[in-house]
Amino acid sequence: MTPAEYVSLDAVAIAAAIRERTLDPVEVLEAALATIAALDPALNAIVLLDAERAREAARQVRRDRLLSGVPFLIKDVDVYVAEWPTTHSSRYFAGARLRADSEIVRRWREAGTVFVGKSNTPEFANDFATEPAFRGITRNPWQPALTVGGSSGGAAAAVASGMVPAAHGSDVGGSIRVPAACCGLFGLKPSRGLNPGGPYFGHAGGGLNTEHVLTRSVRDSAAFLDATAGPEAGAPFRVTRPVASYLDALRDPTGPLEILCLPNRIDGSLVAPEIEAGLAVAVARLRDLGHRVASADYPAEVAHAMQGDSWSLLWMADVAHAIETRRDELGRPPADDELEPLSRWIWERVRGATAADYLAAQHAAHRAALAMGRAFEHVDVLLSPTTATLPPPVGSFGAAGPGFDPARWAAAAYGFAPFTELFNVTGQPAASVPVHLSPQGLPVGVQLIARHGRDDLLLRLAAALEAKGDGRRHHPPGWPG
Repeated sequence: MTPAEYVSLDAVAIAAAIRERTLDPVEVLEAALATIAALDPALNAIVLLDAERAREAARQVRRDRLLSGVPFLIKDVDVYVAEWPTTHSSRYFAGARLRADSEIVRRWREAGTVFVGKSNTPEFANDFATEPAFRGITRNPWQPALTVGGSSGGAAAAVASGMVPAAHGSDVGGSIRVPAACCGLFGLKPSRGLNPGGPYFGHAGGGLNTEHVLTRSVRDSAAFLDATAGPEAGAPFRVTRPVASYLDALRDPTGPLEILCLPNRIDGSLVAPEIEAGLAVAVARLRDLGHRVASADYPAEVAHAMQGDSWSLLWMADVAHAIETRRDELGRPPADDELEPLSRWIWERVRGATAADYLAAQHAAHRAALAMGRAFEHVDVLLSPTTATLPPPVGSFGAAGPGFDPARWAAAAYGFAPFTELFNVTGQPAASVPVHLSPQGLPVGVQLIARHGRDDLLLRLAAALEAKGDGRRHHPPGWPG
């Protein structure tokens, strides 16, 4: 199997060929390892490669699984894989003890995926760029001088370049959708509670965080959701699946939908012209599909509810808890070079907060979710940009470097990606869909948002939008195919 043959197949096609015995899982894995060896030195997407264990797993693949033999990467944060340490991309966690599989990891194994290694992420997944001091910068396969996005930047670079057809991502404020937009991928943040978070987290990020995957096709995302969606015993958030199979549901038409396009930032300011052009492409395609698309600004009650960032304390508390758990394990606090400036600032901010502050953050998130629900009660789907600009240069946010300024970091990071965190707050499913190439030859993604629990509708609409494209997928320069 040549690299060109390997990258021409998405995860669904690989698994089908393995089930039909027209492909051997070891052959697929060797093609993946060869592609990784050729591409990763320039991209730094993978921080742990376990080829021998992957070969053994490929030899033992059951051919009747949904995702039999699909090479897969795990993001080095949030979830635990029994054979590998989770470092959260932090020097302070080097040599962290092993833990049994997280529930979602167990479900990926059961579905037949072959774990190849772990992907890079900013320290504690706390940035919209993937430039950790511990693991180094992950480069964007479209343009190495530009950010790959974050926090699932290693996953995005690996999938977009062709190393693997799908990779794990987590999303507490846009960390699946932003790198998907930067790299021309499909990235779904499922509804809150649809995918499991346990047993180590009941509701990571105070309910803001969700685990899923980044893929090159919508159908791959649907297949992975089939493998993982569903409550675990005792889960604090639970969603009833509206369909037996998200993958099978892609064949069902959506019917004419009421879609509201929100083209501007919440404060009414405009996005970059390249992003505006991509949004116009999406609107035209949706109308061609028979949907009714209107445009509006965010209502005043939503803009008011979104003022400030008090709910950031919800995810920041998880970072602080991880640091303090590690401190207790080691019996010492982190040394100066063991935490990046942003993480240390987050830790200090949380240590200075009170229980009342945390409760106020929960209330603020709840108010914002209610305001969104009331404002868009009669709309089927929302459409917005995924990012406000094309990917900025590496080093634009400065989370890991000297002279860190939290106000400058927040202005730069959220100036680039102001559209995603709101839907972590509301818990709605939201996805970035690639629709356009800018004049600079860079991918542009748009964000689709559905009602809570209607991941099936969002996937069906995204698949129709995907199919309405120009008939070919756009790939970065140097694509092995």
